[in-house]
Amino acid sequence: MPVEEPTPPPPIIPGVARALSPLLRRIAHPGENGEPGLNTYLVGIDEIVIVDPGPGDSEHLDVICGCGGDRIRWIVMTQTSDYYAAGALELKKKTGAELWAAPGFTGADKEIGDGDKIDATEFVIRVVALSEGDSYVYVLEQERSILAGDLFENGVPDDIPARVKKDRIKTIAPGHGQFIEDARPIVALK
Repeated sequence: MPVEEPTPPPPIIPGVARALSPLLRRIAHPGENGEPGLNTYLVGIDEIVIVDPGPGDSEHLDVICGCGGDRIRWIVMTQTSDYYAAGALELKKKTGAELWAAPGFTGADKEIGDGDKIDATEFVIRVVALSEGDSYVYVLEQERSILAGDLFENGVPDDIPARVKKDRIKTIAPGHGQFIEDARPIVALK
């Protein structure tokens, strides 16, 4: 019996929301030459967390608002550089959402730290701080997924597998590129 090749995921189209799971949608920011740039994630249905709003492009922020509207309750970032976070304050103004950010981030409503949780009506997101002062990944507990931004781009930080072992992580939502359906080889205990 021939082995069937897995179906490749659909292409990432900048500016178009794509459902990745029951609680997770992705909108890619337009990158150079129309290629997909940074992934912005919308977590939740009734209440929404925005992860990595991006560099502040007004069209991208309008797409986010169009997808989440008044249900956007929180904004978080994996990193606080302009590429990931410049749109956070404008998105906060447009939506009235709470901005949770690294200590010292101007305009934040809450300074986040390791172990903090957003406890929404449908899900819980837990903050996992990396050793770099303003870098975080987020564990979406109900779907056993990590929203990692680009923090796994050069490999998973050494301490992360042990810190998320109890979560039995299944998927990874990266800062660029396709959603990773099988996280086990990446986040396996070292």
